[in-house]
Amino acid sequence: METKIEVRMLFETLLSSPGMAEVVKLDLKISRQTALLLATAVQAGLAGAKSESSLLSFADASLASELAAVLETILEKAGLTQTSKKLSALH
Repeated sequence: METKIEVRMLFETLLSSPGMAEVVKLDLKISRQTALLLATAVQAGLAGAKSESSLLSFADASLASELAAVLETILEKAGLTQTSKKLSALH
């Protein structure tokens, strides 16, 4: 599995496996600190999604937008939407 083609095939196979498109309900109880760190990590991952080595480069564009929506929900429920936007503006 050293070539990019083999890695791409592996990720495409995993993402298209039966049941992977099913909706999963998650009940998370995390601190605001963890929510903000998670948001920052996901945003960095989405920003690097165009890189060939990124998992998101193997996925449909709809998955990236779904992930961004989940991120927004987490920030909204934690009351950190404005804080996250202000931190993003510093970069």
